[in-house]
Amino acid sequence: MYKSSCLLAFLPVLIIVTIIHQSTTASAQFAHFCSNDTMFTNGSTYQTNLNTLFRTLASNATNNPSGFYRTTVGNPSIEAVYGEYLCTGDQNISSCHQCVATAITTGIPTICPNMKVAILWYDECLVRYSNSSFFNNMDNLPARIAWHASDIIGDKIQYMDVVTNMISNVIAVQAAEGGLFKKFATDFVNYSAIQPIYGLGQCTPDLNPNDCYQCLNSSIQLFHEKPGGRVLAPSCIVRFEAYPFFNLSYLPQAPPPSPSPLPSLGPSLSLASDSKPIPIPNNSNGNKKISTKVIVAIIIASLLLFSVVLCLICICLLKIKARKLDVSTHAETTNQDFIADSLQYDFATLLNATNNFSDENKLGEGGFGGVYKGTLSNGQLIAVKRLSASSSQGIQEFKTEVLVVAKLQHRNLVRLLGFCYTEQEKLLVYEYVRNKSLDNFIFEQENRQLLDWERRYNIIKGIARGLLYLHHDSQLRIIHRDLKASNILLDDDLNPKISDFGTSRIFGVDHSQSNYTNIVVGTYGYMAPEYALQGQFSIKSDAYSFGVLVLEIISGRKATSLNQATHDVQDLLSYAWRQWEEGTPLEFVDPTNNTRFMLK
Repeated sequence: MYKSSCLLAFLPVLIIVTIIHQSTTASAQFAHFCSNDTMFTNGSTYQTNLNTLFRTLASNATNNPSGFYRTTVGNPSIEAVYGEYLCTGDQNISSCHQCVATAITTGIPTICPNMKVAILWYDECLVRYSNSSFFNNMDNLPARIAWHASDIIGDKIQYMDVVTNMISNVIAVQAAEGGLFKKFATDFVNYSAIQPIYGLGQCTPDLNPNDCYQCLNSSIQLFHEKPGGRVLAPSCIVRFEAYPFFNLSYLPQAPPPSPSPLPSLGPSLSLASDSKPIPIPNNSNGNKKISTKVIVAIIIASLLLFSVVLCLICICLLKIKARKLDVSTHAETTNQDFIADSLQYDFATLLNATNNFSDENKLGEGGFGGVYKGTLSNGQLIAVKRLSASSSQGIQEFKTEVLVVAKLQHRNLVRLLGFCYTEQEKLLVYEYVRNKSLDNFIFEQENRQLLDWERRYNIIKGIARGLLYLHHDSQLRIIHRDLKASNILLDDDLNPKISDFGTSRIFGVDHSQSNYTNIVVGTYGYMAPEYALQGQFSIKSDAYSFGVLVLEIISGRKATSLNQATHDVQDLLSYAWRQWEEGTPLEFVDPTNNTRFMLK
């Protein structure tokens, strides 16, 4: 009884929320085109190139104020992919990136799986790709059309004349004559004293003015006698509404007061015939009186109808509650799987890039395997870490850990670009850092001269920032466990980037939350005593390794390679402590290149 009373009290709210939800869903719906004639197989070169294209489009949308980008991935003669995105001209960078990311991660894999040609239209953006070039071409087909379900109130011909004149004479011309990155225009016209009409037109910026105008004009010819709607073509979009649906700051003149949006059952994405208007009943009842029996019958019927509706709502809410967890879990898993697939590289591609993992391309050997330099077909340099075969992880667990590490983004961390998983091989693909590792500088006589104290100080600060991010600022705390000079890479400006972080997770070591391990990974001389002797690791053990690394940078000496003929201690820490106790700390500092160390 209590639950029924609560539902009864909230019924008006539920109805309002349902109406609002339908309106919001309609505005967020997208149209699409998928070509069933051309499909690719999983693991093919085309899929690899398409995943690379998706990463490139999403990455570009994070900082592109123009809202338009196009690119080609792969050899034009072998499974190349051509792609672009176009955001409506009133979108900021954040909303543009969100729309592009949504289209790539949830739209395309759900609607156009394994299709070589696809177009997705959203309210905020268009995303398109194909196996043949469409750049600089005017394509007004295939077109998708969406109209309001309601009809125009008043003179339909006059209303559509006003709309057509606004789009043809103003928007089409303005958009066609727009700049390279803004073939976009908006306007409004007063249909009546209280009813303005708003319009928008946009072309892809690669079209010349004549092609842009032709595309918009051909879309205008498809207009229906409706109070609002849109025509979506591959090269242009046109839309008009009886309410403002774009950022009004892009209007060429001051807008009128904003009316409320017209009620609608949502757009129909087809050229369906117009539905007939529902006749409005005559409300005049003269002086006739309704009998008591009729009133009672109406009340009883209303209560019965209300009870049925109330029961249906209760049933729906219970079903939604029961399915909500399963649906959300499935959606999250599907999204994660797609993101992981977009990071996956083909093994043949990496084999060719590294010249069959030749010794000439080998950059070094780490605790989990060798690292090789590679060059992709588009000229991009990469570093490929070939994990040793002792890892026993399955593909799903391996993908999960790769996604965790790939989400870690910081200027002082080496970026993980993707992975490759086969029955025999597990490979990690990183960005290539040209100046290699720090140990090639501080321990080499010639290169050491490039590191004056200011550069060494900046390197120390950069490593500290990266470590702070791993320990405290990232979504998941990562303990490196093998911080050393050879795992610090230097970019073109000698800025440090920490590498090999999170490798133990990807490799399958210590997935529990325990801070103890039976498998000690790391390098003696850098490991904290409690980690080396008892397997206990924490952010403090990383801080210990960082301290050893700082001493190496300051002194130019390796942690475990002091000359016993000169010094009566074997390790760098003991040597530093002895210099401190004897009051000669400056003797510890590397004198190369007149490096100055000032005690404050």
